[in-house]
Amino acid sequence: MARVIVIGAGLAGLASAVRLAKVGHQVTICESDDRLGGALGRVEADGFSWDAGAASTTLPAALRDLFRKSGRPIESLVQLDPVSEPRRHLFGDGSVLDLPIGDRAAQAAAWSDLAGEETAVAWARLVDGYGETWQILRKTSLEPPLMNKLPLNAIRGLKPWQSLERVAQRNLTDDRARAVLRYYATQHGSEPRQTPGYVGVWSYLERTFGRWTVQDGFAVLADALAQRASERKVEVCTGTEVVGVNTAGGVVKGVRLADGSELAADIVVSDIDPRELYGRLVDDPAAKKVRRKVLSTHQANSAYVVHLGLREPVPSLPFETVLHGSPTVLVRTGGQAPAGHQAWSVLVHGYPTDDVMDLLVARGLHIRDKVVTRQTSPSWWAGVAWEGYRTARRRAANISPVKGLYCVGAGAHPGTGVPATTLSAAIVADAIGKA
Repeated sequence: MARVIVIGAGLAGLASAVRLAKVGHQVTICESDDRLGGALGRVEADGFSWDAGAASTTLPAALRDLFRKSGRPIESLVQLDPVSEPRRHLFGDGSVLDLPIGDRAAQAAAWSDLAGEETAVAWARLVDGYGETWQILRKTSLEPPLMNKLPLNAIRGLKPWQSLERVAQRNLTDDRARAVLRYYATQHGSEPRQTPGYVGVWSYLERTFGRWTVQDGFAVLADALAQRASERKVEVCTGTEVVGVNTAGGVVKGVRLADGSELAADIVVSDIDPRELYGRLVDDPAAKKVRRKVLSTHQANSAYVVHLGLREPVPSLPFETVLHGSPTVLVRTGGQAPAGHQAWSVLVHGYPTDDVMDLLVARGLHIRDKVVTRQTSPSWWAGVAWEGYRTARRRAANISPVKGLYCVGAGAHPGTGVPATTLSAAIVADAIGKA
């Protein structure tokens, strides 16, 4: 049995804790906030409730595996529901695309209706091609830890030097189709010109595995993991800030807390910004090389999120509507609201200079007189921005050169988003192994 301390109780931290406790380790979570879940939170006001961060996911198998490997199946605590509505795309020329999720033929029909058969065929061919990309990523960096050197055939398949923007320009002739592909970079706070083309694999994952949400909001997932942590006898310390990781000779010995106390540990799993971990918390010669790489990265642009409580009637929108333009705006309608009202979340990607209401009105959503309450989500750690394909090697590896130190979460491999952060916890749990 190893003594494990998990720094941070976001999705990846909680996932790591419950997995490791299930296989017999003694686990303590140190969370500086007074609540668990990180971005998996909720905002509540005036009878409305909204997801503070994530509200849906693809790759539901990652969550199902998490709950199965930490105890009972997810269905015992959380109801995963498929998003059945198409994602709506509103373009600057006034055209509208309702792009189905999880249905190849329906996607082709939607593109054909909007832009013609040529665009429909080009889109289907591009997304089909990402199937091979998915298999390469799965075998080289998602099931095992990221390899130090990818096989030559994997590099040839991924073409990491080719940006998502370049893929869009080469494979799609319709500007609207290009905008939809670029969104897979924009939604995670990166520029398409700086994002590797293989990141478009998310278009394949959505079409293949669908997109899923949680009944009553994604914050329920954080509640379920907190309950699972209690069942697995994980010690949870909220309001507890870690200010240092103790090491000796390149080996983890424990952590130092803001109150001056120390906790001994054989293993430390970090679910915080790796730049904070290596820049301030870890002072060991073994971390010198990785510190330099990690500190050369920059944070992705986190979305500016405003939650609106609206009095009906309001325009009828699906679960997600993307308003393409500068900046790109996403409207989510899945919040909880009193009778006769709706709860929308508006995510602005990029650098907004206008008020959210002005952006919505300019894009044709005239709801200013319908607003009965307005709330803002706290900002959160949005992971590492893509700055070319070499960013993948500068992002913190799951296994640190400091023995006993591991990294999970949005800033670590394989990246941001619910599936990626959940997979990072699985990689670390497998690397640590049973007690």
